Amino acid sequence: MLRVATDVGGTFTDFVAFDEQTGILTASKASTSADIIAGIVECFRKSGTAVAGLDHFVHGSTVAINTVIERKGARTGLLATEGFRHVLDLGRGNIPNSFDLMFETPRPLVPPHLRHGVRERMLSDGTVLTALDAGQALAGIKALAGNGLDSIAICLLHSYANPDHERALKRLVEEFDPKLYVTASSDIIRQYREYERTSTTVLNAYIGPKVGAYLHELAGFLGKEAFRGTSMIMQSNGGTMTIEAARAQPVRMMESGPVGGTMAAAYVGKQLGYDNVVAFDMGGTTAKVSMVKKGEIEVSDGYFIGGEETGYPLQLPVVDIIEIGAGGGSIAHLDETGALKVGPLSAGAVPGPVCYGRGGTQPTVTDADLLLGRLNPGYFLGGEIALHPAQAVLAIERQIGRPLGLDSLNAARGIVKLADISMAHAVQSMTVQRGYDPRDSVMVAFGGAGPLHAVSVARELRIKTVVVPPFCGIFSAVGMLLADAKDEYVLSHIRAFDAAAAPEINRLFATLEVEGAPAMMRAGFTADRIVMKRALEMRYIGQEFTLLVDSPERELTRDAMDEIRRKFNRIYETRYGHAFPELAPEIVSLRLRVYGIFAKPELKLWNEHARLAEATPREHRAVYFEEAGFIDCAVYRRPELPAIRTLQGPLVIEEHSATTVISPPDSVTADEFGNLVISVRSGS
Repeated sequence: MLRVATDVGGTFTDFVAFDEQTGILTASKASTSADIIAGIVECFRKSGTAVAGLDHFVHGSTVAINTVIERKGARTGLLATEGFRHVLDLGRGNIPNSFDLMFETPRPLVPPHLRHGVRERMLSDGTVLTALDAGQALAGIKALAGNGLDSIAICLLHSYANPDHERALKRLVEEFDPKLYVTASSDIIRQYREYERTSTTVLNAYIGPKVGAYLHELAGFLGKEAFRGTSMIMQSNGGTMTIEAARAQPVRMMESGPVGGTMAAAYVGKQLGYDNVVAFDMGGTTAKVSMVKKGEIEVSDGYFIGGEETGYPLQLPVVDIIEIGAGGGSIAHLDETGALKVGPLSAGAVPGPVCYGRGGTQPTVTDADLLLGRLNPGYFLGGEIALHPAQAVLAIERQIGRPLGLDSLNAARGIVKLADISMAHAVQSMTVQRGYDPRDSVMVAFGGAGPLHAVSVARELRIKTVVVPPFCGIFSAVGMLLADAKDEYVLSHIRAFDAAAAPEINRLFATLEVEGAPAMMRAGFTADRIVMKRALEMRYIGQEFTLLVDSPERELTRDAMDEIRRKFNRIYETRYGHAFPELAPEIVSLRLRVYGIFAKPELKLWNEHARLAEATPREHRAVYFEEAGFIDCAVYRRPELPAIRTLQGPLVIEEHSATTVISPPDSVTADEFGNLVISVRSGS
């Protein structure tokens, strides 16, 4: 069976092909992400893989999230219950940073003049209070369409309890203009919280036409190449879905690329026997941090597209990832006060960092790394991109060094140090601020720039072990090969948690399963390959936010309810440092996760024939280290490293898509799986 995964990032397109018969994993990388299909075609050509011979294809990209962040989505209208069309402006009314005098709420993706209040009203129990006025609704649809809309979002009050009015409105829109992209909230999520639910629906409608068009082009490419296998799109929740499902609900693929890396990090952690893993992914545009705790990937139900302070809330399950604008292509600049900043703007792949020689003029982290000797000008991306050190030095000197009164070396040091501290803060936010000690975890570092900066970030947080897996530069694509299909169904149901609730909960879960299992069968899975898992969102009565607790029994009994309550208290104490077992909890929502299980490969990421007893460095070059200045370092090529033998730093390990730098006090071992296991000595 031949499997292929492609991951389109902000800078490069990554590709992996795994042949189960031979156990060989082939990787390639395209130096473009601007034209998605062209990048994928280039990867197939480089790898020599024929599309017609594939059995399984999975794809992830940053197109959805970039469309929102860059505000390049469709012209979208909103149909809301009369009196509630301004919910996007009202939001939550909170200021995340009360000391920020310049704080502004995010500008809504749908301006007020493109919203229409529909005369209808549902109650929270699903009872109709006011029937839908179809004539008034149609008049509003016509008025909105006259503004040149491409898409319409529908979000009515309490439609999670009864979606009839939303479905009727959707039919009206489709009959009026079949070309309009229509999203009803009840098709996306059946959960209360009107602002978050409306925002999620609008996000889907806003990105739908653009993402749908590129997915249509992707499906056309596969069809043209006589592909006959299974094609899937990576979701933000760690599962996959069909291309058809992704076109209807593209909002579920907001973080489809980075999630693959988290899954691969969990795989490596399990392989090496590590329960707790910090997944550290530094690419060309951003750095991402996520956690694997006790072998399980952390999933969040509250996410913000564009950052928590000024982003748009997404009320869908997303692998819990913190993302910051600190990638290799992040631009270093001076703010209005003259202080040095790194990111969030990125040079991307075109024009890219100044050292690419493609017309870039603003210095980046990659330019600083090159100046410090960390990168090989003749072996970047395996030699496909020739780097120009002189241009990097000139840009850093002109735009950073001279204004700050620094030479180019110290300016580059400042850029790299600032980026490392920003990334260490992100790891701290994911661990320390959530009650976890980072010293109890190992860091799995990947992405094109991850191994270059991982040791410095780990040292800041006293993490003692950093693992750099094989194929680390295209690691997110590797993780996509391990993903199952996954659907999640959520139903708001607020009631006190007690034994008397069990029969009703069983009934509601059964209704969700009746919907979930057939949907997975339509995606091509037989009953023996479908797994369903139940969970409850719970909180103490009077609280606002919830915790997710797995439901251990298919049919809840009194004993099972008692165990769920004890588990909720344990989870609460882990998260917040205390619990209130004497207080009564309540159920807020029911969640059903439906998996379509793929037969997953046992990935052999290491070529046995490349394991040598001894190895000779390819060269020596001067590399700058904060502890000791410039040091003459041995430079190895990763496939030529000796197996199961420890090498003492300082040294540099190069491979096609990444570079690993080992500091003087640290050591590295290439283990039996081909991972680079780095022992990090704590700073003074």
